[in-house]
Amino acid sequence: MAKLDRSGTASSITGSVGMPVNNTGLGAAPSAQPLVSPTIQASMPTIPGLPGGLQIPTNGIPAIDIIGTPSECLLLKNMFDPSLETEPDFDLDIKEDVQEECSKFGKLKHIYVDRNSAGFVYLQFEDAQGAINAQRNLHGRWFAGKMITATYMIPQTYEAKFPDSNR
Repeated sequence: MAKLDRSGTASSITGSVGMPVNNTGLGAAPSAQPLVSPTIQASMPTIPGLPGGLQIPTNGIPAIDIIGTPSECLLLKNMFDPSLETEPDFDLDIKEDVQEECSKFGKLKHIYVDRNSAGFVYLQFEDAQGAINAQRNLHGRWFAGKMITATYMIPQTYEAKFPDSNR
């Protein structure tokens, strides 16, 4: 599932270089004001070769959101746009990719790609730890140019939607 990565088009780095430029237009050299406090700047790495170095906030990595109460059931949203899919069996390809990727996190009992949804893929793991691992690793990742949202589902809701999932 090579398309699942955390390098989507959105950036967590504030601004283009982390500092605004105040150019007076009067022939004076532009002055730069740091966007972060000197204390935080001291802990940020710099890129050599640039005046003062390019400051890259290391704390710009988004925190992992836990959405819902952890359970063995997980819903991945925004995995695809059915109106843009051209392959007749695109759902089987997505199912295969997700199954392969999720096997790293725990054993899957059930997977369903809802081809008539806003990119929903339903997952049921053998235990909650597998779903927790998957949610931590998939939430906020990118797949086919779309950011995935991974939310927990209540097991009873999952089983009502997929009564055959426990076989």
